[in-house]
Amino acid sequence: MKIKKLILSCFGVGFLPFAPGTFASLLPLAAFLLCRYYCPIDIIALIFLVLAMIISSVLCLMFAGQAEKLEGKKDPSWIVIDEFAGQSIALLPAALLSGRGKVAASAIAAFVLFRILDILKPPPIHEIQQIEGGLGVLIDDLVAGIMAGTVLCIIIFLLEFIR
Repeated sequence: MKIKKLILSCFGVGFLPFAPGTFASLLPLAAFLLCRYYCPIDIIALIFLVLAMIISSVLCLMFAGQAEKLEGKKDPSWIVIDEFAGQSIALLPAALLSGRGKVAASAIAAFVLFRILDILKPPPIHEIQQIEGGLGVLIDDLVAGIMAGTVLCIIIFLLEFIR
């Protein structure tokens, strides 16, 4: 279980004493920005986000349910790989719709929107979280990521429309 705990906690980030979900959400943000600014091919950042979302989601589905049973608790706070997956989805509009000069602002907006939705859990996020097992751990963050990405798309389009 040690390796699974390491994976589910994003290599120990989940055990930070303060805001582990926020710090786990910063990981894909930082990796995306580094990839976007230092890689000459823009599509690489998009591929990174898609792969990060898929791999972290699969790992969460595989291991989170078992971790919940061992802990005797629904969605233990140290499991933060779901935040990694959700943040990766929220960043997709920044990868797809932002020009070179606007990437950082869009990515930071995606981060803030995702954290607000993940913390407040408005409907349907709260209801979806009640699903049992690894799917219940993961799905609320994926939906929060989709909602954050959708809001970011609307903001980007509105800002382009105003200009």
